[in-house]
Order: sequence, then C-alpha cells, then structure tokens
Amino acid sequence: MKKILLGIFVLGIMKLSAQYDAKAKQILDNVSTKTKSYSTIKVDYLLTHENIQENIKESSQGTLELKGSKYKLGFMGNTIFCDAKTVWTFMKSANEVNISTVEVGGEDVFNPATMLTIYEKGFKYKFIQERFEAGRALYVIDLFPEKVDKTSYSKIRLNIDKDKSQIVQLQYFSKDENRFIIDVKKFEPNVALNDALFVFDKTKYPGVEVVDLR
Repeated sequence: MKKILLGIFVLGIMKLSAQYDAKAKQILDNVSTKTKSYSTIKVDYLLTHENIQENIKESSQGTLELKGSKYKLGFMGNTIFCDAKTVWTFMKSANEVNISTVEVGGEDVFNPATMLTIYEKGFKYKFIQERFEAGRALYVIDLFPEKVDKTSYSKIRLNIDKDKSQIVQLQYFSKDENRFIIDVKKFEPNVALNDALFVFDKTKYPGVEVVDLR
C-alpha cells in the first residue's frame, strides 16, 4: 500500500496507439500552469482498490498536503512525511517509523509530490473524450508510460475538471489486474503550511521505534 500511494493521491488493458496528442497536451499544459501557480495545496481524497477477478473493492480516506517537493500524506492510520530530502513513514499500528532518503531523479510514479503533475515526464498521452458528470464538464485523458516494460502499470487515466483545469480523479491500471482510483474530494490551494509539518517529530510519538534505512 505504501508503494501504491507513494505516490499519494495520484496511477492492464489492451495497448492503444498512444501518442503526444495535441489536444491532450494543451489541456495538460493548462492544468500544469494552474497547479504550479499555487504556493501550497491541501487535498482530501478517497483511495479505492479494485480487483474484479478476486472480487475486491476497498476504500480509505486520506489527506495530502503539498508545498513544492515537500509533502505530508495520511492514509489508513499511517502518515508519510517528506521534507524533500528525507522520508519518514510512520505506521501507527506498530508505533514504528522507517526513515529513508528521497531518490533523486527517480521514476516512482507513486510520488505524492508529483501526483497532480504526473503527466509531465515519461508519458505519452491521448485525449479520450469530454463528458458530463455530477453537473460538471470533464476531460478524460489517458497516459501511457514510455518505458512500459519497466513499470508495474499499463495506463493512468485522468479526469480533469474542464472549468477549473484541475485533476479530480486518477485511475492507475496495474499489470496484475488491480486498479487504484484516487478521487479528489476537497481541493484547497494556498493554505498556510509550516515547513515543520513535513518533518517527523519523534517527541510527539512516545515510545516510537525508529528504523533507519538510509
């Protein structure tokens, strides 16, 4: 689950003839410009895991707070802190925190810091359709990894609010028939987020076991 979300909030079907679709690019460029205009972002989301063959469907709520490449991600009682250099993964049930170093230049698609701009590197993209849902117009765009043989997923589908130029849903299609859906329930830009929020403070977790993996 950590691997899925690291990456958040954030991504096996028949391979389509994906390309660098001009319409898709224009829409994604607008989303990128809008997203990068915010100093901070706070997102409340719903993560759903589905596997039709195994009759699995489970959901959990979470919160993602972003400030540049720094983030704090909460899900299923666990919390991940990242100050852009170090990652602390706190598991509440075990009262344990694992410490690791941010991989510079890594291609981890499940990175919360890049969830809302995931399409900018390593993908081909294709405009699928414009549709209406819950009273709003949505653009549907599919992303296909350029190096599909090196990824665990085959496709990411983005649903984008046409009027707000904002991603409202990401669907990750795994090669092992699992699908992970991130629904953005609340989006708050430019909220006050202190840098201390992104650093694990051991004093706030009495008795926590520290596992340093660096």
